[in-house]
Amino acid sequence: MTATDTTDPRTHCGDPYMSGRGEWAGIALGMAWLIIPILDTIGSRQTPARAVLTVVLFAVAASAYLFAIPGASGAQSRWRVYASIAAMTAAGVVLTLVVASSWAILFTYVCVLAGIHLPPRQAGPILLASVALAIAINLHEGTGVAFSWGASAFGLGALMLALGRLIQANASLREAHAQIRELAVEAERERFARDLHDLLGHSLSVITLKAELAGRLLPARPDEAQRHVRELEAVAREALGEVRETVSGYRRPTLAGELAGARMALGAAGIEMRVRERHPRDELPADVEALLAWAVREGTTNVIRHSGAHRCEIAIEPRDGGTSAEINDDGSGIDSAAARTNRDVNGAGGNGLDGLRERAAQLAGCVEAGARPEGGFRLRVVVPLPPAPGEAA
Repeated sequence: MTATDTTDPRTHCGDPYMSGRGEWAGIALGMAWLIIPILDTIGSRQTPARAVLTVVLFAVAASAYLFAIPGASGAQSRWRVYASIAAMTAAGVVLTLVVASSWAILFTYVCVLAGIHLPPRQAGPILLASVALAIAINLHEGTGVAFSWGASAFGLGALMLALGRLIQANASLREAHAQIRELAVEAERERFARDLHDLLGHSLSVITLKAELAGRLLPARPDEAQRHVRELEAVAREALGEVRETVSGYRRPTLAGELAGARMALGAAGIEMRVRERHPRDELPADVEALLAWAVREGTTNVIRHSGAHRCEIAIEPRDGGTSAEINDDGSGIDSAAARTNRDVNGAGGNGLDGLRERAAQLAGCVEAGARPEGGFRLRVVVPLPPAPGEAA
């Protein structure tokens, strides 16, 4: 943690389990149960002093509940949780003993706060103490619902404790995935640097040697120097071709990788994905497979960014003597089709549908994109396959 990070690593408070409208909906739903003791208090005859006390302590309890919720950054310190629990417990004790027994519901909120925001070793004692306190106070008041309050507080607290553990596990898993991605990128950079070094080290050494030799021979033996210059040019062109081939290999996607990436991306967007493969991948030439992989990437990107779809189907199957990749969704159809012809989809440097058409044209293939009659959008890439060795004759 940095010096400015106040998040306790042993709490759940730094986990983004709620955000935006979901957060406020959860807060409103949680505080809605306070209407029970409020109505009970209004229905009973309270002295002015008790009425003022009720308003003040209710404000304290509500503020404590909100105070324990992480801020916009998701960061939360443990002392804020303890302060909120202490304030709500004190308010609950006084309101239950002085105003109405129904205010024992505040002990349920204490259990919920402890269960969500604290790890089990710290939440467990608070949970048991709050339940015992709720039961003891209601037994003292002779309300007859002591154990009901205790059971509800314990049940909700245990549920929130389990939820907090789940949130913490999900956050740890996300962090682990992020670290794995960073390590994978770093390993790829190292491998790329190593391959370029191995590839260019010899060629650049030869180029340097021949350039120096040609420079020495030029005054006395220009014909021999010219021969070394021609050889130098040949070595340089060969090295350039090897670099281009290497870079092209690094940029070439695979169907397996793009389908896996599409499943992850669509799932994260809440879009159901179905895959139908009727053309074995091992029968596809590398450049054809790369084109279909680009189609899957472009199609799923557009589905996520522009369609508003709930379902997406990807089909890899033989078509017209060749093979095809087809991406269908049930999104906004014509509006989506119009959106997907805009420049923000096409991008720069050969990306988007224009780039896909260029890649397909290099293999004598074609790209079809448009609204489906039954609704939604279709992207289809069809590419011919080269004849098998036995058919070439």
